Amino acid sequence: MCKSKCVSSVILFLGVICLVQNVVTQVQSSASNSLSPVEINQLQAKAQAGDPTAQLNLGKAYEDGNGVAQNDNHALKWYRAAAEQGNAGAQNNLGLMFRLGRGVEQDKPEAVKWYRKAAKQANPSAMFNLGAAYYNGDGVTTDDVAASAWFLLAQSFGSRPAGDAAKRMSNEVSLSETFEKIGDMYQKGDDLPQSSNEAVTWYRKATENGGAAVQMKLASLLLEDPNAVSNYGEIHRLCEKAANLRFSPGAFCMGRMYEEGLGERDLSKAAQWFAKAVVLGHAVAALRLGEMYWKGEGVKQDKISAYVFIDLASTSDLPEARQEKGRLEKELTPKEIQKGKAKVIEWNLQHRPLVLKQQPLSVN
Repeated sequence: MCKSKCVSSVILFLGVICLVQNVVTQVQSSASNSLSPVEINQLQAKAQAGDPTAQLNLGKAYEDGNGVAQNDNHALKWYRAAAEQGNAGAQNNLGLMFRLGRGVEQDKPEAVKWYRKAAKQANPSAMFNLGAAYYNGDGVTTDDVAASAWFLLAQSFGSRPAGDAAKRMSNEVSLSETFEKIGDMYQKGDDLPQSSNEAVTWYRKATENGGAAVQMKLASLLLEDPNAVSNYGEIHRLCEKAANLRFSPGAFCMGRMYEEGLGERDLSKAAQWFAKAVVLGHAVAALRLGEMYWKGEGVKQDKISAYVFIDLASTSDLPEARQEKGRLEKELTPKEIQKGKAKVIEWNLQHRPLVLKQQPLSVN
């Protein structure tokens, strides 16, 4: 069932799907006059021999009554045969048959399954149909960001109707969210072919007005690049921007860059950024800062401070932090441990809201 908001837009999207189907039918019908029995026999012979293109075209002929008697059951049969061989056009058309209940009982989730297969092969009609499915909640949970992403992708691959849909969606979903979603899809490789390069391209678009999370997604991908050294300046800017938005992975990233010498090696600056990340709730930063205090790297050696930060890290789901805390407690005196625990309480009171002070740090 279509959602109640923007009813006119929903009708438009459903109408466009029908319009696309009708246009195809009209083109095929005009061609039907030229499909002689001989040509149909040739199509049938090739289709029966397993040619997916012939199977697709024969399915279209049966769907539209093009040179043969119109028969949805036969159309479905040949679309399925071609679709199962990976023909994207047949996969999309089979999805439409399930969506409309032609030749088969209506099954919207099954329709979406076939749209996805075709969309992963860059079929613009299937991408558009996925966008409409997500917008209307047809066979999937309603998701405006996913709808916007698929409409924009369909447009980029040549779907003319998708342009209007993408434009309308831009009034409901920010472009940065849409770009990030497309980047996610390319990076995960589930709905689109996995491509870190494509993910970087879309994440870059998203970072222009996007939040801290997408800044870090892009930074992480750039760090994985074999030629990452050429990206250190951009990575630094991305991490710093995320950190300034009070996103703990951004501050941790800055610390790691200074620690590893990714652009500039400065352990003092690394410790400062790790400290900022700890305040923002980053457990690994707390562990690393504790280790730096224990060894005197970038900070004055201070075993009590080391204990404080490693204790903070140990409250998270970080096994190595708990192991490190156990090791420290074997090396410190009972008096030093007691002093360290008092400092932990003091740190919590100073840096965290009272309602949150007992919650563990995040590992992200």
